[in-house]
Amino acid sequence: MKRLIFAIITGLILTTGFSQSVIEKDFKTIFDKYGVNGCFVLFNQSDNVYVRYNSSLCDTGYIPASTFKIPNSLIALEEGVIKDTTQIVKWDGHEWPNKPWNQDQTLKTAIKNSCVWVYVKFAEQIGLGKYYKYVKSFNYGNKDLTGPPTRFWLAGSFRISANQQIDFLRKFYNYELQVSKRSIDIVKDIIILEQSKKYKLSGKTGGGMLTDTDYIMWLVGYIEKDNKTYFYAMNFKSNDFDKTKQARYNIPKDIMSELKIIE
Repeated sequence: MKRLIFAIITGLILTTGFSQSVIEKDFKTIFDKYGVNGCFVLFNQSDNVYVRYNSSLCDTGYIPASTFKIPNSLIALEEGVIKDTTQIVKWDGHEWPNKPWNQDQTLKTAIKNSCVWVYVKFAEQIGLGKYYKYVKSFNYGNKDLTGPPTRFWLAGSFRISANQQIDFLRKFYNYELQVSKRSIDIVKDIIILEQSKKYKLSGKTGGGMLTDTDYIMWLVGYIEKDNKTYFYAMNFKSNDFDKTKQARYNIPKDIMSELKIIE
């Protein structure tokens, strides 16, 4: 009997990883400041510690929207539809409401401007079959690409949770994806949001329609400081994209400031 109990305990340690700590924190006042409700998860890689707010929401899957531009850029590089950050993607002259889209783009500007038409063009060349191969290899979200074949990350059945975003980002950052180091290094460079003497903040926003009036708003990424890496994922629902788009940046930065990661 003692051997059986020991075996069960040992199995639990191996399968659940008791070495990982999870801290629940209340960041409601920060979300309230911007008039939204959402979730936040942070993983401190050096200390193997998770910090979560609204844990149940951290497990809820939503359309990835433009956060998928991180893996999408990797896939485009791997498939050779874009060679590097200097190659020009020609604008076809279609006028978009978002003015920065109305010009030729590079991979770097397409990420910075979150330029949808560039990635639609990539998707037309890559094909849905290859996307299935990559998202399965990455174990990205629910891996269900049912929907418009050239913009499945914006509409359809594709879903990813905040916790799953962290899982992907950790594999991406640590070169654990089945893609070249070169592709990862290129994408790491183009998703840098801020860089100072004290820290480097990288990430990608997203904004996807849930209904005719509601959006899911994202910021996911990581921050490097003092030889430590912190992975983060934040989302919230909004019925006003323009009013709350800046909150995608502000909420994670306010939280990381409270946690003394950004000072």
